[in-house]
Amino acid sequence: MRARITAILAYTGAAATLAVVACTPFVLMGFFTNAVARTGIRVDPVYSGGAVARTIACRGYRIDVYQPVRQHALQAGEPFVQIAFRPVSALPKQVSEEVDLDGDGQPDVRVSFTVPADPRARPAGEVVALNGKFQDFTMPTRVPESAAFSELMVQSNGAVLIRVPLLAPANGALH
Repeated sequence: MRARITAILAYTGAAATLAVVACTPFVLMGFFTNAVARTGIRVDPVYSGGAVARTIACRGYRIDVYQPVRQHALQAGEPFVQIAFRPVSALPKQVSEEVDLDGDGQPDVRVSFTVPADPRARPAGEVVALNGKFQDFTMPTRVPESAAFSELMVQSNGAVLIRVPLLAPANGALH
């Protein structure tokens, strides 16, 4: 009889343990999410594009100009400035704008691209530098792996994101 009670208790304990293990991720997910959020961990600007420095209002859409991003030690790639044309639904089929990236009141680049109908497709276009602070590039193109984060033109989250490579020195005038 004692062996039978021990077996029943053992199987009951095993079943209860499996139930707790199966439910733990769902119960504790909110706790862990809040705990990680409170640590202050942020996505590196090399991946997020940095913080928006200013917004330029256009005809029915806006252009967000981000702060310049420079890679940290042990990161490959070139420095860049990200700009976002949003919302995609308000953009004309063909966009061509001169954009002031450094906030000095003078246009720094001419951005031209075609908005694809498929939201998963990459826009095709070009960035033409109007001064010596930035670098020209054309999309689509095969860019070197090291420049993959600094030369970019994609459609994502309701915006067309463009990264313009900087040619300015690390202590340059862009803030």
